[in-house]
Amino acid sequence: MPESLKISQSVSPVTRAGAGDISERELSRERCHLTTPPARLQRTFHKKQLFSTPVNKFTAKTTVPSANLERIRSCLDEYRNPSRPAKIGPKAVSLEDLTPTKKVKTDKKDGNLHIVKSPGLHGIAEEQAAARIGKFMLLVSWRRRREEVRCVRKTLEFQVSCSERLRIQVCALKSLLDSDNAKVRLAMRELERLKQLLKEKELEKAILEKEKYALEQDVCAAEDRASEISISWRDCRSELEQARAAAAACERALALERAELGRARARLDRADHTIQTLEDDLEQHEALLSASEAKVTILHNEINKMQEQLDQSREELRLERE
Repeated sequence: MPESLKISQSVSPVTRAGAGDISERELSRERCHLTTPPARLQRTFHKKQLFSTPVNKFTAKTTVPSANLERIRSCLDEYRNPSRPAKIGPKAVSLEDLTPTKKVKTDKKDGNLHIVKSPGLHGIAEEQAAARIGKFMLLVSWRRRREEVRCVRKTLEFQVSCSERLRIQVCALKSLLDSDNAKVRLAMRELERLKQLLKEKELEKAILEKEKYALEQDVCAAEDRASEISISWRDCRSELEQARAAAAACERALALERAELGRARARLDRADHTIQTLEDDLEQHEALLSASEAKVTILHNEINKMQEQLDQSREELRLERE
């Protein structure tokens, strides 16, 4: 390609390299003469690998390599294993020229770089074939990189969408959890209120039962008094009005005296029972005290014996040391 030709930077790298001049028939013919590149293994990531199977879109039929490919391989072999330092000559049409981004190792001692020339390019057809092969290899590498970038972009977009969905799910679950917690707190407050109300109702029920029992007692007493009055009224009628009143007063006084006597007897019985209990406790304490004194005496005797034995042991130990 002539160096004076200027190409727009907006076109693809393959077009800028001159691959746009290759027809479809020539491209298919050159593809048949190439071997399938080795499959690239993708790195496995824990819980983030989406496409675990290596993708290789550049497949071709395996045929006998052409002469141009053999010439390029021989150039590579000579570059890897140079027999003697080569002089700097004109720029050769080889695979080294088709990779401008490759860094060339420089020798610090010698500033001259040895370049291996492609052997025997003496015809226009060979130069055109080499140029087409270089353009095709550049096209293949560019397409491979585009496919890898597309795959990585799809993976990134899928991961971003997954993370967004997970974030939305987390937000939704968090809002649901907050609402459930609010409902639980409201239910707990309602339960506490109902418990307090139940306690108040139970207290009211107990008070009402006490009042009911007191009213029943009052009713019974009133019925008793009414029956007594009615009996005395039927017995005496109008002639014994004053006697009936006096008798009723005497009966009431007698009932009060009897009640007082009953209460006094109950207090006396309780006092007797308390005195008896205190006497029993006193006897038990005296027995325990006597037993404790006996135990203390026995312990004092044992302590004295042990002290004597200790003194004897000390004396024997002192004699043995002397």
